[in-house]
Amino acid sequence: MAAVKGFAIGGLVTALVAVALVAAFRESAMQKATPAAPAAATMGVEARPALTAAEEKYAHALWEVHARVKQNAVKMTFAGLAYKMGDIQRKALKERVKPLIPAFSAALVDAGKLQPPASVSEWHLKYTEAIGLYRDAAAGMAKAAAEANDRRLIEAQELSDRAATLTLMVGDNLWPGEYKPN
Repeated sequence: MAAVKGFAIGGLVTALVAVALVAAFRESAMQKATPAAPAAATMGVEARPALTAAEEKYAHALWEVHARVKQNAVKMTFAGLAYKMGDIQRKALKERVKPLIPAFSAALVDAGKLQPPASVSEWHLKYTEAIGLYRDAAAGMAKAAAEANDRRLIEAQELSDRAATLTLMVGDNLWPGEYKPN
């Protein structure tokens, strides 16, 4: 009985090795038959040209501003969600979003100091517009909390949504592959 089990296991191992060898042989034959294509082309996406040195320098400088803007936008979003879910009161909402107004204003000043190359000046304008929208959204949320006016809160959310769309568009061009929140 033990000899039969040993023979069966040996046969199974031999069959698995044979299947692996056939698969490896077929794979290597397929790779030789078709020329290698760039990854982007195989997914139906055109490869974009690399950024120039000036564009890369600008993207790096804007990234420092972007990191703060993104962090503050998340804080603002979570403050609004916490308020609407009843986790915090109006006073706490105001306390959370009020400091974001000068933070977005400072980011707008910092972004304005950057000198974008002509090739990315449109992206720069869109990004500074987004920062202004975030600042206005934070101000609207603070007013909504002060006045107990949910309509202002909805308007602020709409501004924030437009700002997020703009930052994602610019980010797709300057920092492709950046993590995109849901």
